[in-house]
Amino acid sequence: MGPGLWIALGTIAVGVIIGLVMAGHYNKLFKGGVANKNHKYDFYQQIHTFKTVVPDLQTMLTALDMNVMRGQGISITQDTEGGRLVFHNSMGTMAASITANAGGQQDGIYRFSFKLDSWKTRNNSIVNSARMDGNIILTQLEKAFLRLDYNAVVERIYMTNLKSSTSFL
Repeated sequence: MGPGLWIALGTIAVGVIIGLVMAGHYNKLFKGGVANKNHKYDFYQQIHTFKTVVPDLQTMLTALDMNVMRGQGISITQDTEGGRLVFHNSMGTMAASITANAGGQQDGIYRFSFKLDSWKTRNNSIVNSARMDGNIILTQLEKAFLRLDYNAVVERIYMTNLKSSTSFL
């Protein structure tokens, strides 16, 4: 066996080990309730509209588990003029936001929209860190709204302005 074969086998072994470590990490997040395994695989292509009696994002922010967010390397900035919160992961692979919908409340119900604004891709697929961190943010938002309003509801619609390209050459 030549040195090239040993290098190839070593590279494959390292890749398998890294994959197993990441799978274990993701399973730990799912089992701990930090992320939701039941979110659709393409949830990042959806706008998630929360309908709740929670009056504003500042109130929801108080119910958000900041220990989970910090522990996962997710930072939050407030855009008070735009009425939104912006989320970034420490790897720089995604950005997301939740916005108070225009029109305020209707019949005592307020609406807030969450979506992933940008994400990095590799081979026309969202990178795992962006997908997982988006899942964590969405899960933590769902939990925060439910802590404040047991009857909160989320509706999901697919964004129609997403563009993707496929090249065969």
